[in-house]
Amino acid sequence: MTYMGTKMINKMKEKSKIEKKLAYIPEFNFLTLDSSNYSNLNLQSKKSTVFIYLNSECEYCQEEAQNISENLDKFGEVQLIFVSKEPIKNIQQFSEQYNLNNQPNITFLYDNNSDFSRRFDATTIPYILIYDKNQKLIKKHKGQLNTQGILNAISQND
Repeated sequence: MTYMGTKMINKMKEKSKIEKKLAYIPEFNFLTLDSSNYSNLNLQSKKSTVFIYLNSECEYCQEEAQNISENLDKFGEVQLIFVSKEPIKNIQQFSEQYNLNNQPNITFLYDNNSDFSRRFDATTIPYILIYDKNQKLIKKHKGQLNTQGILNAISQND
């Protein structure tokens, strides 16, 4: 009984620690598809930020990308940051397949050190974090979330 109680308390402490760590966009440093460094300092200020952790072979990630691609006009004031630990070539092909490459508000990043899951508590794919214009966490979502779900979360916090 004591063991279970201790385990539960430790789990609650860990969850609280993660929530505090994610309350605002944590520091990070990944690579762009041209192998340039990209960190939290590169984010545009005063814009909502959506992180999408993906794998190009994930069916839900593909549906998510297709849905975003079909609704690009609705994301004008939102920066979308797609992150994957797959090889850059795979990420590039994915971005092109869904016409998300060369969009001014979309960035694809290569997680070269498999760091995203640890820093952002990503335990599933897709995994979505939505931050407001002040880089404060609005929503943490495991699994697919369509465009309307993303935009609703943002608009409720503007």
